[in-house]
Amino acid sequence: MTRVLLLVSTGILFTILGCSGNSEKAVSKSAPAVVKASVAPASTSPAVEPAPALSVPSVGQTKQQAWRSENVKDGVGNAVTLKRTSLDRKFDLIVLQKGSYSFLSFVRHGHWESVHNLPAKGKLMYLRVKFEDGLEKRIEWDQLGFATENLYSVLWSYPAKTDVPIGPVLEGPTSASVGGDQLLIQDMMEHKTMLLEVEPGVTTQFDVTGLAYELEKVRSTKTQPVLEARQTAG
Repeated sequence: MTRVLLLVSTGILFTILGCSGNSEKAVSKSAPAVVKASVAPASTSPAVEPAPALSVPSVGQTKQQAWRSENVKDGVGNAVTLKRTSLDRKFDLIVLQKGSYSFLSFVRHGHWESVHNLPAKGKLMYLRVKFEDGLEKRIEWDQLGFATENLYSVLWSYPAKTDVPIGPVLEGPTSASVGGDQLLIQDMMEHKTMLLEVEPGVTTQFDVTGLAYELEKVRSTKTQPVLEARQTAG
């Protein structure tokens, strides 16, 4: 009798263990498989190539040019222009003296007369200028006819104010650009040559020697009649 009870107890124990094992297998089969998340490669921004460095312009590459002076008249009144052509003969640098104010622009060679009266509603661009002593600054130009044969640019800001919002586009030279024009002209008068970026990656070189002397002549000529009139009246 004791043996029978022992056998029955052992059978019950094995049955319980078997059920427990089957239950664990069933649970492990029914549990969802753990999927390891793959590490996504970090998104990389497209590499932005830095603008090529401007070379330092050399002095005395060609025979010194003479500044060309011309009297002009527009809707605002009389003015005097001082012009000089780039060393590669592709662009003209124009200093427009109107009263006591000077305005600066550049244009494709020989096109100033046909485009300077057009409103400069083109494309605002940040370009660079470099002088023979290594001084380099950025300029903001308002370009009419960008990338065309009628390219004409009016100075907007010098040095370029890239950290402030851009204001309304200039309709040709106005008093809003006087400060920038005067600053760049002052730098030009203190140097002999400059390398100007006229389009991104496109440069041209201007000989700016003698600008201070020429501007002084223009300004004194404009004020001489006023002085004579005052002396006569006295």
